[in-house]
Amino acid sequence: MVIAAFGMMSCEQSSLSRYHALVEKERASSKTVNDIFFGISLGMPNKDFYVHCWDLNKKGLFTDGPGNISVLYKLKNNELKHPADMNFYPTFTNGKVSSMWARFQYAGWMPYNKSLGSDSLLTDVLTLYGKWYPGGNPFMKVTNKNGSEAYIKVDGNRRILVRRFDEKEVKVDYHDIRVENIE
Repeated sequence: MVIAAFGMMSCEQSSLSRYHALVEKERASSKTVNDIFFGISLGMPNKDFYVHCWDLNKKGLFTDGPGNISVLYKLKNNELKHPADMNFYPTFTNGKVSSMWARFQYAGWMPYNKSLGSDSLLTDVLTLYGKWYPGGNPFMKVTNKNGSEAYIKVDGNRRILVRRFDEKEVKVDYHDIRVENIE
């Protein structure tokens, strides 16, 4: 039993060590990867972000998210296994996008419908992200000291972190690791 626990701890440390080594390697590289999604990018001036989202709103792609505190994109069946909502909003540093959060939820989620919960959704979002971000480093599974799992992709300055947020949502965080001190 002790050997099994030690083995699990070394796997956790190993995944964290590999992740930290990748962040340092990519941070030190001259490679810049700013693409997020739908023409939105890290380093985009805040005015350009708002104009771009407004233009996509007029085209029917985006709308206001809940409480008007996010942008809503409604995914179709051909993107995930079931219709889903993606809400997102950036953080601006010095007037430019330095990070972005996005939350995915299946439109038909109910507490009793486990097939539309975040466990299934996480798998589907990772498959979608494999299509959205096919090049560069692969997503790596990292387990933190508390046992929480995340899937992380680091390419140049862009880090994408995908994880279960709660029983219904999957959260994705995008960061420019050269702007924010990411560990």
